[in-house]
Amino acid sequence: MTLEQLRAHLAALTSRAAAKMAEAVDGMAADAVRAIEADHAEIVRQIEETKTKIAAEEARSATAPAPGADAVRAAVEAERARVAEITAIATRHALGDFASTHIAAGTSIEAVRAAALEALATRSAAASVSGRVQVLTDEGDTVRAAVECAILHRANPGAVKLTDAAREWRGMSLMEMGRHFVEQTTGARMRGLGKMELAGALLGLDTGMRSGAPMSSSDFPNILANVVAKRLRSAYEVAPQNWKKLSRQNNAPDFKARAITQLSNLPNLKKIVEGGEYTHAALADSKETYSLATYGRKVMITRQALINDDLGAFDRIPMLFGRAAAETEASLFWAVITSNPAMGDGVALFHNTHGNLGTAGAINGTTLDEARQKFRTQKGIAAKAADAEPLNLAPRFIVTGPAKETEAQTFLATGLYPTSPSGVNVFAGSLEQVVEARLTGNAWYLFADPATIDTVEYAYLEGEEGLYTESRIGFDVDGVEIKGRLDFAAKAIDHRGMFKNAGN
Repeated sequence: MTLEQLRAHLAALTSRAAAKMAEAVDGMAADAVRAIEADHAEIVRQIEETKTKIAAEEARSATAPAPGADAVRAAVEAERARVAEITAIATRHALGDFASTHIAAGTSIEAVRAAALEALATRSAAASVSGRVQVLTDEGDTVRAAVECAILHRANPGAVKLTDAAREWRGMSLMEMGRHFVEQTTGARMRGLGKMELAGALLGLDTGMRSGAPMSSSDFPNILANVVAKRLRSAYEVAPQNWKKLSRQNNAPDFKARAITQLSNLPNLKKIVEGGEYTHAALADSKETYSLATYGRKVMITRQALINDDLGAFDRIPMLFGRAAAETEASLFWAVITSNPAMGDGVALFHNTHGNLGTAGAINGTTLDEARQKFRTQKGIAAKAADAEPLNLAPRFIVTGPAKETEAQTFLATGLYPTSPSGVNVFAGSLEQVVEARLTGNAWYLFADPATIDTVEYAYLEGEEGLYTESRIGFDVDGVEIKGRLDFAAKAIDHRGMFKNAGN
């Protein structure tokens, strides 16, 4: 018996001895009393014998040598080997959390192998009864994509590469493509129709064929609409939009008036003495408001365009439409700058009160030095004017119209390699030039990086960023209508990041 077992045995014997003595009561027969006393004496003997064993076991434990270093090292190596083998089994069979579970549980290698076999058998059984799901491309999708590519390639060969599937449709007119497509995908007979009848059928304007078979698919009008929409969107995306680098985007969830709160910069941190309390920072804010507006136009693919094989309906017109959408955005943005609107504080965007209006002059070291100083000394909003801290802003962009383009470009490029210190142009290479034809006259502007401070914010409707297109079969005219819609707004948010000089 171990030492702990001996001590437990002693406690049990002591309890039995007390119980035996309690059995002897007054009036009990002499024989019964003698039997109880004999049992008690035997228990006492066992108690003394157990005490002797406990003393001997304690003495032996005190003199037993501690486990050797070799034994400890062997135990560590054995555990490492067990962990490595369990990890290898789980990795080899992709069993997920299998390894960590059995390592923590102290499971032996033999038990782990058995558990792994059981897990693999369970997984195999589940796989054998599960259905296989495979996504297949419909043949009609392939044909539609090929026809669409062929039309785009015919309209703009330099921009669209002809795919192998689209080569089958190369050289066909729009009417021929439509005839073959409908016959191939719907099985309807398109022979014997006049040009106007065929064009109307291809555009989904007729309810049935001359053969009596219904026009069961409007895929061809959708293909034509997709071609126009892609070309329109492409032209919109590649149109020059240099104004976006001067502003930031922040979409709106609806058309309600939206208030943009401009929080002040926090005042300086206060020193906290030992045991002192932290004080609340007083914040001030300014509010600018704007709301989205909707802009849009429609283009048509008419029966006449289809019969005339007019590829301009799929290239030139959508290109002009897409560019017009981009130009609409640009016009709205630059109108914010040129109209010099009142801000939320009732003061014009560019005004001496705002500290962002310079002394009229040409683009040179003197006028740019004045502008840079005004940028540096702009202060944040504060509940108390005395608490406002300098924002230490710096201009990044110089913006001019065509009248000042060469002047700005010449000044920024001079003095890179001066022959004397006085000839150094400290602004050379420090500003990025932006030229905008909508800026007429001699005025020029500086903008801070919109990543450092708000300037002008523009927004689209959430989920419909940029130009959004829809199409439908025409009702008022014979053809397919493609509508381009733009939900957009632009608003000056903070005057501190912008500067104007009227020029001369």
